[in-house]
Amino acid sequence: MRIFHGRKAGFSLVELLIYIGIFSMSAVFLISILTVVTQVQLRQTSVSELNQQLAFVNDTVKRLIQTSSLVDMSAGTATESLTLRMSSSSADTTRVYASSSVLYLEEVTDESVSTVTPLTDSNVIVDDFSVTKYENPTGFAVVGINLTLSYNTTNPKSKATRSLQTAVGRISAAEFDSSVYPNVDASHDLGTALKKWKDAYFSGVVGIGVTSFSSGYKFVASGGDIATKDANTGFVVKTPDGSSCYRLGVTNSGTVTSTVVTCP
Repeated sequence: MRIFHGRKAGFSLVELLIYIGIFSMSAVFLISILTVVTQVQLRQTSVSELNQQLAFVNDTVKRLIQTSSLVDMSAGTATESLTLRMSSSSADTTRVYASSSVLYLEEVTDESVSTVTPLTDSNVIVDDFSVTKYENPTGFAVVGINLTLSYNTTNPKSKATRSLQTAVGRISAAEFDSSVYPNVDASHDLGTALKKWKDAYFSGVVGIGVTSFSSGYKFVASGGDIATKDANTGFVVKTPDGSSCYRLGVTNSGTVTSTVVTCP
C-alpha cells in the first residue's frame, strides 16, 4: 500500500517577505496621500477664514465711508485710525481702529455715548491697519486702506496671511440731520484763507463770539468790530416803507453818507 502525503497550504518565507514589502509600500503611499490631504485641508480652512473676515471688513468700511458726511482726518498722512462724521445722531462720530490684534468699530452718539464692536474675531490676528485720506478738489475725498490679517494658530501647517489694499470714495455730498459742532471748543476752522466757501445761507441767527442771542436780532457779534475791507462797501439798510435801500458809508473826514442801492 502506498501512502501519499499532500502539500500543506501556507506561505513560504520569500512569499511572506514579498507581501510585507508590498503592504509597507502601500501603507507609506496611503499615509503620504493622507498627510497631503490633511495639510491642504488645514491650509484651505485658514485661507477661507481670512478671506471671509477680509471681505466682511472691506464691505463694512466701504459702507461707512460711502455714507459718511465727512472724513475727519488730515489729508496725505497715514494713520492707524479711520475717523468719520455721520449724519445719524446714533453714530455722530465713527472710528475704525486696531487694538490688541483686533479691529474695532466705535460709534459715538451726540451725547458722547460710545459703542464698541469687534470687526474681527479670535480666529485671526490684525498685523497691520492703516488709512490715508486723499483730497480731490474736483470730487469727493478718497480713503486708501491697508489691512493685513494672519490666521491665529500655533500649527505651522495652518499659518496663512492675507492683505487688502483698496481705496474707497464718498459717493454723496455732506448732509446732516443733527447739529454739527467741533469736538473741542474754538479749535477748528470752516474754510481757509486759500480755500474759501462760496456762499452761506442761514434761516436763524448768526453769532460771532457770543454765548447767547438777543431776541429779534439776526446777527450778533461780541468781542470785536465789524469791518468792511473795500471802501465802496458798507451796511445796507431799507427804509421803513420798504421802497428804497441805502448803503451807509463815510467820507474821508468821517462824515456819515448814504447812497441809494438795489435792495437785496
